[in-house]
Amino acid sequence: MNEGQRAVLEAQGVTRAFRQGPKRIEVLRGIDLRVSAGASVAIVGASGAGKSTLLHILGGLDRPDTGEVRVGGASLWELSANRRGAVRN
Repeated sequence: MNEGQRAVLEAQGVTRAFRQGPKRIEVLRGIDLRVSAGASVAIVGASGAGKSTLLHILGGLDRPDTGEVRVGGASLWELSANRRGAVRN
């Protein structure tokens, strides 16, 4: 993304962990992402690498433990549930 282009989707410092019994499993650690309008992005990685977890967070289906996701400059979790649904479509 060129510096002059505005991000339509942005994630900063996103982390997410899950508990499996007594273990805490860190799935996402400090994810930073900026996507500009018209860009094509691929999220790739091995099975269990956190791709689906990241996409759930970017789509507003799951909350990160820490960090922020912004869509069109607005904090994703400050949007209403209906607006978050519209963003996914």
